Amino acid sequence: MNRFLRFLMSFLLIGVIFTGCKKAPGPDQIAMKFLTAVQQSDYAEAKNYATNDSKAMLDALSSFQKMLPASSQEKIKNEKFNIKNVAIKDSFAIVTYDSNMDATGKILKLKKENGQWKVAFTKETILPELNKPLNESDSTLMTPDSTLMQNDSSDVH
Repeated sequence: MNRFLRFLMSFLLIGVIFTGCKKAPGPDQIAMKFLTAVQQSDYAEAKNYATNDSKAMLDALSSFQKMLPASSQEKIKNEKFNIKNVAIKDSFAIVTYDSNMDATGKILKLKKENGQWKVAFTKETILPELNKPLNESDSTLMTPDSTLMQNDSSDVH
């Protein structure tokens, strides 16, 4: 009986050691889980891999995706992602990826929250064009046309 008890204790100790050595998923694994969840329209699952600040953006994406035509939704579901590069600095990471539908490199930013990698999902992630500076022709839309204002003031007399 004493041998059996020693064997059982050794077995339990080894089990505890191996479960304690389980490595947390890296940024590449979290990015892939996040992308797959979004692709499958499983936003509840995607929130498990997103920062607290990003969860509202996932709600917005969910609403937006429901408005897409069925053909676009089907195209999204057939996309296959490929992680190209992972750059880690301190508690931040940038994961570069592409897909079979779009070979241009896209990025996901991740940061550690409570010791776990989480995707920092922002509106720029959905629409990267929002970060592009306005070109010269766009900037004229932002300033009033002085000749128009002069013509308006002359009509007042």
